[in-house]
Amino acid sequence: MNKLVLGAAGLALVAAVAAGGYVYTQQDNDVHVEALCNPTQSDAAEAARAQNLALVDVVTKGRHIAKGDDAGVQTFKVRTLAVYKGTLPAEAEIGLPGASAAKLQPGSRYEVSVLGPEDGTWLARFTRPVPTGKTPEAVAAHWKTEIDKQFVEPPCSDITSAQ
Repeated sequence: MNKLVLGAAGLALVAAVAAGGYVYTQQDNDVHVEALCNPTQSDAAEAARAQNLALVDVVTKGRHIAKGDDAGVQTFKVRTLAVYKGTLPAEAEIGLPGASAAKLQPGSRYEVSVLGPEDGTWLARFTRPVPTGKTPEAVAAHWKTEIDKQFVEPPCSDITSAQ
């Protein structure tokens, strides 16, 4: 019976690792671990991964990139209201994949995590609408808390299967 239970647990672990392997451990000092190749699972992970975190106001829909490495990206002109990590100019162009871009509306505010710029366009990793009543200071307090969680991410090659 023990061999059957151990075998089933081992197969489940190997299957999880083969499917992209999400690793989450919590140690005594409250440090979290997540593989870089997986989608972000928490704001703490996003805060750790983010090069730039900001609050932006979407001004207008920009150009659609149809060719090249960034094909399928929709751009938006944004006004930066506050930066919580990294840098973002006062006026920027942010690019999002088509499916994500459909959700952005001119005149709305968003929390964004962006990479770049690449050819003048900041590429969004993460966007989330911010209600108009929420102040930039409240958003800043949230991201400060998430950054303070000391999230640590190993590269994907650090994930090993069970022996």
